[in-house]
Amino acid sequence: MIDEHRFNSEWFGAPVGIVRDPAFFSQPDAEVRAALSRWAWAELRCAPGVAQRRRLASFGFFLADTQVHFRLGLSALEPTPSLEGLTLRWADQAPFEVPSTGMAAFHHERFQHVPGVTAVRLNERYARWAKNLVSSSPSTCLQVEVEGEPQGWFLSSPQGKKLQLTLAMTAEGAKISGLHLYLAAGVAYAKKGFSLGEASFSVHNTPVLNIYAKLGARFVSTEDAWLWTGDRG
Repeated sequence: MIDEHRFNSEWFGAPVGIVRDPAFFSQPDAEVRAALSRWAWAELRCAPGVAQRRRLASFGFFLADTQVHFRLGLSALEPTPSLEGLTLRWADQAPFEVPSTGMAAFHHERFQHVPGVTAVRLNERYARWAKNLVSSSPSTCLQVEVEGEPQGWFLSSPQGKKLQLTLAMTAEGAKISGLHLYLAAGVAYAKKGFSLGEASFSVHNTPVLNIYAKLGARFVSTEDAWLWTGDRG
């Protein structure tokens, strides 16, 4: 019921756990604590109300974030004059990398609560994630440019006619808004034949919430993210 989160372990440089089932906490206290002690820190993600808050807190877990899941009709998006002058670079046609030093800082990230994690390390995590996505799904990963300069990236994974809109990032010092980045990507995906996109984002990320609301997204559910960092409880 608790396994290694390999990606986070490789990024963090120490074993990181992920609780797969809230039933993990139905075990005797000593067994729960012993299992947690194997990890530098651990995460639980579950629907609100599934886990008992007081019991989680008794082991040192705290609510770090709530993710909002949404669906976006890509075929309904219409280009606007604001997209003129943007160049879209698909990774399968003109490979690119997303440098950790080239992206804007992330201000709504739950892992900032993990001891030792800085803004620099968060960007490194996103750069690793971006590299994996570009490698596995290059035909749906794009870099948006203005006059040859990267303005941001939108990296997705295909699921039939649907897309998992996994990762969107603006570049440090971008000249375009996040709305223009998201709209440009959505319109481009629709031209590729994708009719529906879905993903999630932090409930605390009001700018992204406003962007997806503007684009006509439907918000369908939420998921709580709990962290245990070994320094609480």
